[in-house]
Amino acid sequence: MAKAILGLEQAADLVGRMKAAAEGRGRFTEIVMPNGQKLCDCTFGYVAEIGEAMQTMGLVMPERFGGA
Repeated sequence: MAKAILGLEQAADLVGRMKAAAEGRGRFTEIVMPNGQKLCDCTFGYVAEIGEAMQTMGLVMPERFGGA
């Protein structure tokens, strides 16, 4: 499988959606990922690649989602 490509703007938008869900404004499973699918429809491998890409960029996921 090819590595997920994630731009900085996409990553920042994703972090914003995750923070909103962590604050109770939406559900994590309904977050639309950069590939256009809801989080609940993505494979674990894809989500792991996105997380790795975000860490490389220095972005942190909300604590409730498993970030620092």
